Amino acid sequence: MRSRTIRLAVSVAISVFFLALAVRNVEWGQALAALRSANYLYVLPMIGVTVWTLYIRAQRWRIFLQSVRVPAMRPLVAATNIGFMANMILPLRIGEVVRAVLVNRREGLPLSAVLASILLERIFDMFTVLLLFGLSALAVPFSAEVRQWGLMLTALAAGIGGVIILLRWQEALALGLIGTVCGWLPPRIGEPVKGFARGFVKALDILKSPGAFARAFAWSIYLWLVIASVYTLGIFAFHLAVPVVVASLVIMTVIAIAVSVPSAPGYIGSFQLGCVLAMAIFGVTQSDALAFSIVLHLTQFVGTVGAGVYSLWMENMSLRDVESVRPSGDDTVA
Repeated sequence: MRSRTIRLAVSVAISVFFLALAVRNVEWGQALAALRSANYLYVLPMIGVTVWTLYIRAQRWRIFLQSVRVPAMRPLVAATNIGFMANMILPLRIGEVVRAVLVNRREGLPLSAVLASILLERIFDMFTVLLLFGLSALAVPFSAEVRQWGLMLTALAAGIGGVIILLRWQEALALGLIGTVCGWLPPRIGEPVKGFARGFVKALDILKSPGAFARAFAWSIYLWLVIASVYTLGIFAFHLAVPVVVASLVIMTVIAIAVSVPSAPGYIGSFQLGCVLAMAIFGVTQSDALAFSIVLHLTQFVGTVGAGVYSLWMENMSLRDVESVRPSGDDTVA
């Protein structure tokens, strides 16, 4: 209990710090003017696309689970909606565990396999957003700074993809190389790294064929392009003079990285700071960027929580049920 309290306090402190950075140079009159001049006809499509991304996530999740058993879509959609809602309103990113346990309980899938599939989701997400940003920055003529970031992130994405391929189809070689490198490190660092590598290799067993790998990658590209379209609608709503495609992908990437840092429920602070940092690349003032972030954040909050509440109602569950979910059988949450 004490550890949980400490982690929650640290995450709230991080959010407060990030929020302070996001607003430190804001001219509030300019931010309010940006909010007043925005075209709010785009809000409903933004909420609708946010809900649609949750359905896409459930479809992709089904691919990651197919080596265990192909589950029905309804429980996957419900678990995805409820899990992402929990991340928005409950502390300590409990939503990832919640959706794994819900599928474990409703579909009878081994919890370890479901958790491994969620780990794979995160790896594919990181690979995809970096690749999309990198390629778009290289393909569209823009500033040297953006192109430099594009080169670095494309190289990083290619490296991540290469590691995934090596671990999946040259497992013994990859683990041997990792073991050799970890042997050069102090045991307190090397042993956890080796343990993570073994767990990740186990997770990759879910993708038993190149075809499954290709489908997962295609669904990831589709998912993040749809997510980027939410930011495109936001750019139109605020009449921003930025390159729409590149800016949408850059904002999406930086915010995705920012909200991966432990923070308060709803990603408060980290979302705003990610948005401010990303839009500064395109010369958008901190005041206008903050106004943009407020509307984008609220639309994503409403869409995600609304989908979660709907699924709670359809599954005859309450928020208290979500907080007290437990795995079925002998599986336990590590």
